[in-house]
Amino acid sequence: MRIATLEQLLDTLDRLFDDGSDWTRREGADHWARIFRQPDHPLNADLPDANLVEWQRRGLLPAGGGRTALDLGCGLGRNTRWLAAQGYQATGVDLSSYAVQEARRRSALPGASYIGGDVLREPLAGGPFDLIYDSGCFHHLPPHRRLSYLSVVRAELKPGGLFGICTFAPGRMGTQTDDLTILKRGQLEGGMAYSLDDLQGVFSELTYLAGGPLQAPEREVEPVFAMDFLHAALFRRPV
Repeated sequence: MRIATLEQLLDTLDRLFDDGSDWTRREGADHWARIFRQPDHPLNADLPDANLVEWQRRGLLPAGGGRTALDLGCGLGRNTRWLAAQGYQATGVDLSSYAVQEARRRSALPGASYIGGDVLREPLAGGPFDLIYDSGCFHHLPPHRRLSYLSVVRAELKPGGLFGICTFAPGRMGTQTDDLTILKRGQLEGGMAYSLDDLQGVFSELTYLAGGPLQAPEREVEPVFAMDFLHAALFRRPV
């Protein structure tokens, strides 16, 4: 085959990571199921990310009131459920069939629904959305699949909509190896770290609103998920 389209190029680059370090592909074992089945793993939790609660407290994240939200890489659905509790029609999507089944089992909350899918390679129904949120999906992407991810954000986020993202923080967790070396090695090294400047550069089409470490607020209004190796950023799509 001779590469003639962007999708053919992206699919070809995917093959550089056939070592199994790319956990954002359907092929092979459901690595996430092994993680989510561990009772003591941080991701086997029911608490919302601290930054979501903080953004709401600061008035940056409006109440649902008929708004729609997409939780990318929703895992067991903890943030999807929290968004639904705030009044959003919240859709969680995850590559792991185990995660989707378990999220459905844990949730009887009106306004929360879950679908299995590979948003990088398959069409997504139900959009566009008022809010897109990603807690820990983006930092597992190989460099070339950021292009696919950006296409999803462009297609699924409404003008004026909010985009929130939580990633590994440099020096805390994740590799800071440059993209070219990552591609040459064909090894993701457990995930990639992004500074807030990195995130603003990648999502330069959006307006940066806020960012910082994932830590519990000084005046905790509800139990939250907070880890010192993560940080988060909030953006708005221009109208």
